[in-house]
Formats: sequence, C-alpha cells, structure tokens
Amino acid sequence: MIPTVSRRSLRLVVVVVLVLTAGCSFFAPNPDSYTSTYDYSVGIDADTTLRNVTVRLPVPQTNGSATYNASEIAPNGTLDGAFDVTLIETEHGPMVELTADEFPVETRYYRFVEEDGVGQREQISESEYDPSNPDHQKVTRRSAGTVAVRDAPYPIETRAPVGSSPTFYGDAVTRSLATCSFPYTDETACFAYDAPVYLSYDAPADARVDASVMFIGSNEWFTAGWTGNDYVDRVHANATGPQDDWITTTGETETGRGNYPSPER
Repeated sequence: MIPTVSRRSLRLVVVVVLVLTAGCSFFAPNPDSYTSTYDYSVGIDADTTLRNVTVRLPVPQTNGSATYNASEIAPNGTLDGAFDVTLIETEHGPMVELTADEFPVETRYYRFVEEDGVGQREQISESEYDPSNPDHQKVTRRSAGTVAVRDAPYPIETRAPVGSSPTFYGDAVTRSLATCSFPYTDETACFAYDAPVYLSYDAPADARVDASVMFIGSNEWFTAGWTGNDYVDRVHANATGPQDDWITTTGETETGRGNYPSPER
C-alpha cells in the first residue's frame, strides 16, 4: 500500500526544500558578482617649497609597455593642480613624470569645531592659533596625489603576477623573497627589489620630500558575503635637501593576499 501524505506535511517539505535551496544559493559564489579592478595611486609630500621640480615614478607595465596613459592618471593634465603630468619612456621603463616651476608649501592653521553634531576642521589665521589648545592644529606639509581606478577582465592573476599581470618595472628588476610586514594566508609571498626613481628640485638643505606610487590588482566576489584576493606593488622614496639625479629606493611586491581559489565563471 502506498502511504498517503497530508497537505500539511507536503507544505512542510516544500518549505524545507526552499530554505535549503536558498541557503545553497547564498553560500555559493554568485557569478554576477565577479569583478576585477586595478588601482594606481601617485603621491608627493613636502615640508617646504620646492622649485624647478621634476619627479619620475614607475607606472605599471606589461612586457615593457605602460598599462595606463597620462589622461587616466590625470584627466585634467595635472596632479591636484600642482604638477603637470606626462608619461615618458626612460632607461628604467615607462614612468609618470611630474613637473612644476614651483610647489609652494605654506604653514596653515586649523581648529576642530562641532556643528550640528558633526566635527569638522576649519582654517584659522596664525594669530588665532594657540599651540596649547588641543583642538588647534599646525600643518607644515603639503601633499598632492591621485588614484586612478579601472575595471579589468576577471580574474586577475594575483598569486604570481610578475609576467602575467601589470607590475612596476616588470621583469627588469630582480625580486628577492622578503618577510611580510603583516601575517597573511599561506598563499601570501612578499618580495623586495631595487627601485630607481628620479628626483630633481631646488630646496633648502633640510627639506624633506616623500614620493610614492602603489598599484593594486584585485578580484572580488560574493559568497555569503563579499570576499576576494589581490596583489600590491609599491615604491616609496624619501629624500632630504635638493636633488638632481636618479636614486635607488626599495620596492615591495606582495602577492597572494586574500582567499583562494578565485571562482571560475
């Protein structure tokens, strides 16, 4: 005899199936969420006025060709209105060149105030500045920078990007295994390399200047929450006094950061 099933029992079975199905869908990767992006950032920081400035920093490249153009880095042709931006070829590969007749740095004074429950910083005059007031701030440095973000075909190779994804200097430099600054997963590996950059400007002997670039290639998807993986390439140079030549600083490449493997489409 075939047992009979009540309508109530049948409805219960249907509800359980729907819940389980929804759960499976929630915990499975959603192909519509798969995205990949590249982020390239450039920054200059100084504590005194610079004159006759030329700075050259690496741009990400693949097989010796730059993967960004000047208009992507600086759509209006300048970096924060402070530096003209061009892309040039150098003996060390493609670089972004920042030039200015003068990069003026003036001391500025601020106070922190609260208005309608929202804290904000407003500029004040030197005569209003009180160094003993914790809500007052004196700023003696100036920064200029930008971030250029673009979509990329999914997925980006983030575990072994050199040679397959854009990096600074490509394979023209030797990357040596190094200790990672932060603990990551077993997939993560960190490398250090000699990074040539060009600094030329007139400045006082005690002037301090920082110039940096960073490039991130990342994959992202939704699996019961947003997750992903990435790699980072960064070069940071700092110098004291006037400069007029190539200098060698340390570059860092971090690979295999995040969750693996990237789901297939």
